[in-house]
Amino acid sequence: MTPIDFAGRVAALAERLRREGASAYVGTRQASLHYLNGAFMPWRGAVIVTAAGACETVYWAMDCSRVREEGVGHPITEFWFDGMIEAIAATLARLGADRGRVGIDLSHPGAAQVAPGMITASEYLDLAAKLPGAALENGVRWIDDLMLLKSPAEIERLREAARVSDIGFRAGMAAIAQGVTENHVAGAIEQAIRDHGSTWSWAVTGGTEVGSGPRTGFLRGVTQQATDRPIGRNEFVILDLHPMIDLYLADTAIPVFVGTPDETQKRMIACWEDVAATMLASLRPGRAVADCVKEGIATFARHGFGDFGLPLFGHGLGTCARTRPFLNLRSDDLVTPGMVVALGTHLYVPGGGGMRLEYPALVTERGAEPLVETPARVHYLA
Repeated sequence: MTPIDFAGRVAALAERLRREGASAYVGTRQASLHYLNGAFMPWRGAVIVTAAGACETVYWAMDCSRVREEGVGHPITEFWFDGMIEAIAATLARLGADRGRVGIDLSHPGAAQVAPGMITASEYLDLAAKLPGAALENGVRWIDDLMLLKSPAEIERLREAARVSDIGFRAGMAAIAQGVTENHVAGAIEQAIRDHGSTWSWAVTGGTEVGSGPRTGFLRGVTQQATDRPIGRNEFVILDLHPMIDLYLADTAIPVFVGTPDETQKRMIACWEDVAATMLASLRPGRAVADCVKEGIATFARHGFGDFGLPLFGHGLGTCARTRPFLNLRSDDLVTPGMVVALGTHLYVPGGGGMRLEYPALVTERGAEPLVETPARVHYLA
């Protein structure tokens, strides 16, 4: 694969810090650790970039040896037990960046705050006490603006992750049969994506998700960790997979229907497929993300499912499976070439079942280009 310019990333972030008049950025999110270190880093740590262009990492001692071997070579300070904040403060002081504005991963516009590694309240209080000359503030936007538009090397990795997700989806469909458990299907998907290069599945929602029957119809039910429930007939099955290729993640969810849908389910399917097509067509450069979202909401309402279709239509992809742009009414982003999103369409009707679309797509000058081959529609099994 095309090498990633990690030095260029550090330089770009340092330039942003200088424009902000800030001394440093301290990133505790896994997305930031991966983006700047180039190694899988599941444990607690922080990557520190200063306005002068230094980049160093603080990381849990038990995993440092591997990260030194597999990462891009930034200096790493080890910490034991709860010593991360002390190590961060000492590193900032040594780099001359312990005063003035210091950005930290305090809050981001998505729903999962702690899961991707946001700083905790106790860590914040400890850091503030150890840096009396610093003004701590939310620095998420500084690095997120850099991660928002993908380089050709990043797009190459995201394409491959999406390709692997296609393989996983096909393996999942092939494993579905009446009486087979959700867990069995999830295992078939995991084997397929691992056999084709995935080294991890984004684990926040249970890794590879498989939900069937009534488990697809929880109100606003965006999570279906696989269980030992046997798959039945005449019901929806949601497959939601998150393979990772060289630290870049796909997020692909496409529904399957086993058997024959009843009249209510047929109406649901017609609605969902219309919304999915509407949203895919809506992502045209220069449009406000919020305006695209309004089209999806209106389409749900036109079909009579406004109370069950979510006003959330996806999120960005990169070194985290949930990053900007967040496709909701609160977004202030414009659709821009170079964005890579997991386009979402969610419809969950208690008693009827539900469908989820998470569809990797690249925004180009012409609009949204799907990165997967699997069509964004309901797939039927007899």
